[in-house]
Amino acid sequence: MTETALSLPTRPPRLPGTRAVRPRAAASLVLLRETSDGPAVLMGVRSGAHRFMPNRLVFPGGRVDPADHRVAFAAPPPSTLAASFGALATALAAAAIRETFEETGLRLAAPAPRGARLPRGGWSHFVAGGWLPAADALVPLCRLVTPSFSPIRFDARFLLAPAERLSGELRGNGELEFLRWIPLAEAEVLDLALPQRVVLREVADWLAADAAARAARRAPLWRETGPHLVRVPPL
Repeated sequence: MTETALSLPTRPPRLPGTRAVRPRAAASLVLLRETSDGPAVLMGVRSGAHRFMPNRLVFPGGRVDPADHRVAFAAPPPSTLAASFGALATALAAAAIRETFEETGLRLAAPAPRGARLPRGGWSHFVAGGWLPAADALVPLCRLVTPSFSPIRFDARFLLAPAERLSGELRGNGELEFLRWIPLAEAEVLDLALPQRVVLREVADWLAADAAARAARRAPLWRETGPHLVRVPPL
């Protein structure tokens, strides 16, 4: 079962007169598949060139771009996403799907309906061949806001998706390296950053729930409260 509070690393007090950086909206896709070693998730090592979490094992994802608010879907997100993430849910789904394709080569998509207008710009490679994002299988997993002491902050939503809905060949683009499917039992003992530990515990909690509990579930928020990262609502 998921813990409801985790200790944050110690940090120096903020300088007088300074404010915390405003977090930017972001989304990550937690891809789940069954293996001979049990359920596994796709993770990769973030490039050392990044300012945010360099050389750490993470899930594919990134910030929401303006084009993510306008892209059409071959299959729109389920209503459960809006119930958990509000008006931004559709853009978050688009961002998670687009970033995952860019970083892993895996496409969560379906053929575009006849006559559909295909987006350009940051979506041009994704839609090549007549594809549009398919978000109907997405599950709202959790929301996590980077603690206020970080110089780079995200208001990140994590979405769960079944690997059997993916197409494409697994490959990195330099942003994520050493991509591989990691069994949950192995991931639990790795040296992971706090956000990834939180997400993995939410995955385990979702897997342990029955169909009725999954249908009624709303994505919890993990936020900074004093020296802890606290789950709202608690279990």
